[in-house]
This record gives sequence, C-alpha cells and structure tokens, in this order.
Amino acid sequence: MQNKKLLLTSALIVAFGVSSQAQSPAKFSLNGLGRSFITNNQLSGNIMAGDTKTHSAGLGGYNLFDLQNNLAVDSAFQAMAVYRVRSEFGSFYGSANSFEFRQFKLMGKIKEFKYEIGDVRVELTPFTVFNFGDMYHKYESEIFQVRRSISEYENMNVGSGWLLQGAHLQYKHEFEKCGVGAYGFVTRTTATNEMSVSDRLLSGGRLGVHCGESLKIGATYVGLSDVDIQSAKYSYKNYVGTGDVEYIKNSDASALTVKFEGGASSFIYKNQAAVNDTTKSFQDYFLDLTAQLALKGPGIKFTLNVTDVGQYFNSPTAQTRRVVDNMNPSLFGMVNNASVMRAPILFDRMTSEQLYNSKIAYVLSPYLNEFNNAQPYGKATPNRMGASLMVSSDTAMKNINFEAGVDYLNEIVGEGTTDLRNFMVVKGGVKLEIGKMMALGRKLDFSVGGRMEKTSRAGAGKVDLASTVADAGVAFEVVKKIDLLFGYKMLMANGNEFQAPRNAFNEVTALTAVSVNSTEGIASVGAQLRFSTMQAFSVHYNMVNYNNTLLTAGSYNISQLLLSYTGKF
Repeated sequence: MQNKKLLLTSALIVAFGVSSQAQSPAKFSLNGLGRSFITNNQLSGNIMAGDTKTHSAGLGGYNLFDLQNNLAVDSAFQAMAVYRVRSEFGSFYGSANSFEFRQFKLMGKIKEFKYEIGDVRVELTPFTVFNFGDMYHKYESEIFQVRRSISEYENMNVGSGWLLQGAHLQYKHEFEKCGVGAYGFVTRTTATNEMSVSDRLLSGGRLGVHCGESLKIGATYVGLSDVDIQSAKYSYKNYVGTGDVEYIKNSDASALTVKFEGGASSFIYKNQAAVNDTTKSFQDYFLDLTAQLALKGPGIKFTLNVTDVGQYFNSPTAQTRRVVDNMNPSLFGMVNNASVMRAPILFDRMTSEQLYNSKIAYVLSPYLNEFNNAQPYGKATPNRMGASLMVSSDTAMKNINFEAGVDYLNEIVGEGTTDLRNFMVVKGGVKLEIGKMMALGRKLDFSVGGRMEKTSRAGAGKVDLASTVADAGVAFEVVKKIDLLFGYKMLMANGNEFQAPRNAFNEVTALTAVSVNSTEGIASVGAQLRFSTMQAFSVHYNMVNYNNTLLTAGSYNISQLLLSYTGKF
C-alpha cells in the first residue's frame, strides 16, 4: 500500500512538472461511485434445532465512496487512481472507517504504442489468460442481475480479464490491405520473502495479423515462472503457447466464421525442500475448432464447437476459478452452535463478496460437483474432449434474445479407473422485451433460462449425477422510472460423484466419494427507483429455502431484506 502511495505521489509530481512546461495545462477530472448497502437477515429451519450459540438474525451493510482521479498531461502521459473510503454499518463518527487506494495505473500513447503501468487488466484467449464464470446465468432475471453486479463490482470482475499488477504494451499498425498488432505484458503474482519464496512472474504476449476482414492469424504465449533464488524451497515453471486462425466469409444473406486454436503447455515443478529433491514435468496439448453460420434474414446463428484438451494441459491463468467453493460464506458462516462452517450455496455465489477469487491458482482448485461438473475450469478444463451445438438469436432480431444448445463431452483418461465419465449439458434461455414489442411506452421484460447437466460412468467406480439450475423473472415499469422486479432461481442436484484433490504437482492424490441430494429455491421481489441512468435506489426481499435430503439437520431458510442506493458520477 505504501508503495502505491509513493508511486502515485511520484507520478503526480512528474505530471505537474511536465505540464508546467507544456503549452497547454494538464487536464484533471473526477468521477466515481457511492453506495449505501444495508441488509436485515434471518436464519431458520432444521439447522437451528438445539442451537444456542449461532446468531440467527442480524443487520449488515456498509457505506462506501470510490473517488477516481484522472490526470491527463497529454496523450503520452495520463494517470488514474481510485481512492476508497468505506464505513461498516453501525460505526459512528468514523470509528470503523477504512481508507485505501483501490486501483492505480499510469498510461499513455506514443505514436502507435499504448502502455499501461500499475493495475492492468489482461485478457487473451480462453486457453491462455481468461477469467471464466462457471455458472450459467445469461438469462437470469433483472432482480438477480442487480444483486450480482454489486459483488462483481466489489471484486473488479469486468468481462473475462484478470486484474493484475504490472505493465503492458500494445502496438498496432495498419497497412494498405493488412494490419499487424502486438501485445506484451509482465506482472508479479507472488513476491519473494528473500529466504524461501521466489518472485513469481507472469508474462506473455500476442502477435496478430489480419488481411482485410476475412483472415486473422495470431500467436499467443504465456509464461508463469519463478525467479529462482538459491535458498528457495520450490521452483515453478509453466509455459503455454498457442496459435489461432480465423476466417470470415460475408454475403448478403449470411456470414460464416471458422476459428481454430491449438497449442501446448509445459509444466516443471521442483520441490527442493524434500529430503530428496523431487522434480516433475508434464507436457500436453489442446485443439479447439468453432464454426458459426449467421443467417441475416431471420437473425439466427448456428454454432458448432469441437474441443480436445489433454489430461495434463496446464494453463493457470485460464484454469483459475472465479469462485472459491470452499470459502466460508460471510452470511451465517458458522452454524451448529458456531462450530461448523456452512457450505456455500447458490445464494452465496450471487451475494457473497468474499467467495470471489482475485489470485491465480497454480494447481487445479477443488470445486463442488453440483455447480459445474463438465467444465469446472472453463474451456481449458483438462482431460476433456467432445462437441457442442448452439442455436441463438443474432442482433438483427429485435426485442428477442434467445439461445439453446447442447454439449457432449467425455474424459480422455479415467480418474481412478479405466472407465470414462461422460458429460451432457443442455442450456438455453430467452428474454422478451414485451414493452417494446407492443409499443407500451414502458419496460416490460420477461426472461427465463436454465442449464441441465448429467454426469455418468459405468463400471466399478459408477457415477450418476444430475443437476439443474433454472431462472425466471419479470421486470415491469409501473410508473415512469419505477420498476417492479420479480425473480425465482433454483438449483436441484441428485446423485453420486468423486472429488479428486490435487497435490503441488497437479496430480490426483486420492478420490473421495460424494453423494448429493439437495434442492435450493430463491424467490425474490423488489422495486427499483431509477433517478437517472447513473443513480438508482433498490429494495429487495429474498426468501431462500435449502433442503438437504441426505442431512435433514442441515436444511435451513434464509430471509433477507436489502436496501441499496448506488450513485455514479
């Protein structure tokens, strides 16, 4: 934190020094966000039977203000810093206020080069650097979208990029018929302690060439490795290299896009702390082909994908999970006389700001099978091959947005047995903007979506697991700028599976049998007052019912009243 403050101060001193010599003064602007967030929560049900220590009710929330300072000396030098003040609900006269720099970076453009230094966002391809979301909620109701957006803002989850501390440089040049672009970055994910831990650096880049709008060719490299020091206990090296080509064929009636990406990874890990030094290395590959046909008349797209990801393919910046499933939820985290951690449920994934992950994981993290068993680490999930087909609406179809698809995947190598698991996923949804379709002059939106997953395996290690997540909602503008919001979300899971924890070498160490038979329902009703496109006040009431058939004593209900005001400027 002190380093960030020193860096910001130095940058501002340099910037003002430069601006004093420039013909035009530096430009300074402010923008930001303020939020007041209060919840009233209650826990009830079988889980509270005989419990005399667990708090079953309580208030929570906070007030915060993020002030973003923007300084532009000229196009070659700019600075941005976000300063946060936060006060927990219930504190008085600033007694529990916290002050911090939330984000800081320097940036600019020099001729055809763009640079950023500080907190930079990095996103490449789904197999190299990609922050994926493992739950299907594309068509969830607006009342849940409003709540999820708060958690995503607090964790700086924007798109599919990772926010890292370092620097990147971008170059782009257009010729008469073709163009070339280059991108490179370097960040530090782990700091040395000068004794047993080395600096761990993440670096990489991408080179792309396009000829018109029809052909694009690219190559991507990402390396995550230790800067070894003599006294370090471990030495870690991981490299991923890929190549991709995209071809686009446009006509008056349709557009055909074919994209292929393939590559390989190399993983080397040395444990120098062991009695006998242990070094292991793995190399593997992936292949991914996507073909999409868009029919411009009806506004429909057909997408076919074929993928093959090797058993030992290892790409930490693409396989790190956004959600940490074994994290203690912030709401009623301890139960059973405050001695047992409550496992996160679907409601926690949407509302708990502490379940999100901001650090790159060097091994495949554990996960709960009922949420996403087919591709828990995104498209880069190792030991998978198969195909998917999707039909969806195109932008030409107004006021209607839909998609329906099916994935069929299987393992390449069995885990703990020679038999292979098979995965079938059916997903889809639709959003209808009825108010616009009927020219009502006010918003009336209806949405419904869901995902069904089936995992099976025959033989001695039989697996049979089914899970379904579904969502439906309505948003209705009763009077100008006042919306009534309704939503219902559920998760059902039933069957058995095996969890496979990993060691430091990313190897499966043991298999643990898991049985699941649970249902969860979240019913929400609320209202939203939109003062403008930048300010809104919301009130939500959520009723959560979690029923665990295998452990009835673990079933419970959560009710939550939420008041939230958000203002941007």
